[in-house]
Order: sequence, then structure tokens, then C-alpha cells
Amino acid sequence: NIKKIPVHTLILCRHGDSIWNGGQPGTPETFTGWTDVPLSQKGLMEAKNTGRELSSYYMHGIDALFTSTLTRAVQTAHNCMWAYSDKPFASHPQKFVSDYRLNERHYGALQGFVKADVESGKYGHNAALVKKWRRGWYEIPPLLDDEDPRRKEEVRLYADLCGGADNVPRGESLEIVANNRIRPFLNEVLTPIMNDAASRRSSKAINDDVTGNYAVGGTGLVVAHANSLRALIGVMCNVESNNLALKRLETIKIQTGVPLVLKYCQLADGSYKAYDFSPQLVSEDKMNGSVDIITQPSPDLPVWPLSCIPKISNKSISQSLRKESPFKVPKNKNPSEQKMPVIQKDII
Repeated sequence: NIKKIPVHTLILCRHGDSIWNGGQPGTPETFTGWTDVPLSQKGLMEAKNTGRELSSYYMHGIDALFTSTLTRAVQTAHNCMWAYSDKPFASHPQKFVSDYRLNERHYGALQGFVKADVESGKYGHNAALVKKWRRGWYEIPPLLDDEDPRRKEEVRLYADLCGGADNVPRGESLEIVANNRIRPFLNEVLTPIMNDAASRRSSKAINDDVTGNYAVGGTGLVVAHANSLRALIGVMCNVESNNLALKRLETIKIQTGVPLVLKYCQLADGSYKAYDFSPQLVSEDKMNGSVDIITQPSPDLPVWPLSCIPKISNKSISQSLRKESPFKVPKNKNPSEQKMPVIQKDII
């Protein structure tokens, strides 16, 4: 028998609105990068809504949760899982990993500056140059000087976490994030965990939605940042060898509170392949015209909003409720008292 390659599902979730994202009155949009700011009230609600939304699609659970080490991502992950596990058939992921390699792209000397001020020329730059820095795959923003107080504070906070001061970035392009941080993280942490989840998962427990030489893999929730997620998509879709996909990736906006879905597999040579699962994305409510269908993603960049995935049927939920789950989370009458496993900072 030919061993099938597992096709894993990643739910990519940008953290909720932070106090520097400009999503609430009085909070101007600010270059954040590695600056560790918390969620706004809007962001907390987005995180909880994401958890409730996930429960409508992933009846058989999420195998692992991956997050960066920055507060806004960790807060999003916790609040998302609290809302998700409040459903009768939900269970917590069996693995929690927080890794600095999922941190946001470092914006160098721009960090802490209001974006509108930078674009207006207050710091000697212009809007066109700022756009290149924000979206260009190979563009590096101005670097933080070693004597800059912001640099000294980041070295103090992150040197041990990153394995030394030299590993604390002073400014990064998306390409640097992808190849120096995301690719090693995928190879060393995420994919091995997904492969392990696939080997444990019973084929009888889920619908076999992949065929041929592929098998159903694990499901992981990645709670990170707009640009670290952009870099992850870039690695999975091999954008450096596909100019069309690269240009598309540079233009898409990854919003807070809008989960995306990417299916992928790792080939024998260690490279990654994004799995185009678009033929399966036809749910009954879309066929009836009750939901607007978004423009179909390019086959070169097959990343879909979670809302395009068919929801769980009431019949499936009823059947699930009759089954015992060894990973069931006890439900408390007061949601605020519900226990959440502490996310481990597993730095590998």
C-alpha cells in the first residue's frame, strides 16, 4: 500500500483589534511590530466571536493551537478558546504552543509612530515608500539603531526568548520573516505536531474529504499577526517562485476578526504545497443565494475566509452529542470561571 500524504488544515487568525490598530475612537493606527500592546475592547469581542464562529465549522475539534508570544495574540487565543469550548461538543486542543517565531514582522525604526504621521512626511518618508515597506515582500523598513532606547528595551525583553540578542530583529522584510522565522517554525514545530495529530485521528471519526494520494490530516489554529500570517501563506504557496501569487499576496489585507483557512501538505523533499479545496466550498445557504459569495481565490493562493466553508449540520451535532470525548472540557455555570490551560511558551 502507498502511504498517503496527510493534508492538514490551518485556521489562520489575526489577533483581535489592539489599542494600536486604530479600530476604536481615540486609538490612531500605529506601527506596532514587536511592541507588546494589549487588545482593545473591540479586539476582545472579535476574539470571542471568532471562537463562536469556529464552533460552527469544526465539530471534531482543533488538534493544536499555535500563537506568538505577544500579548495581543495570546489574549486572542485565550478568549477565542473560551468561547469555542462553551459549545457542548467542543474540546480544547491537545497541544498549545507559543513561539516567538510567530511574532509580528519587526517594523524597525517605524515602531511606535502613527502611520498617518509617517505617510505625511513627518519623519522624512512619503506614502509611496511606506506602502512599499508595508506590502513589498523584499522591502526592509529603516532599522533600529543599537543605541535606540527602543532597541535596548527589546533586547532586555526578548534576548533570552530568542536565544540571544543577535536574534532579536532590528527590522525585517516579509522575506526575512518567512525564511528566518516562519519556515523553521513550520519544519520544526507545527508540521510535526500536525503529522502526529493525523496519525492519532481515526478515519471513522471524520469525513474523508481528500482523495487519491492524500489523507485527512490534523487541524491547527494559528493565532498570530497580519504579516507573520502573510509570511506563512507565502511559504506554503511558494510565492518566491510564483510571481503571480507573490503579487496577490502583497495586495491582500488580512483583517482582524476574519479567520482564514489554508490546507497544505509537506512533500517528500520537505517543500510545502497548498491544497486547492475550492470544489468542496459550496454550502446549501450559498446555493440558495442567502449569502454573498466572495471572489474565488486564485489557485496559486488558495486561502479562503472561514465563512465560505460549509457549516456543521444539526444532524451532525446531534450525533456528536451522543459520543463520549476523552478531551471534553467541563462546563461551568459562570463562563468567567471556566478553566483554560495555560499556553506554554514552548520555544524550540
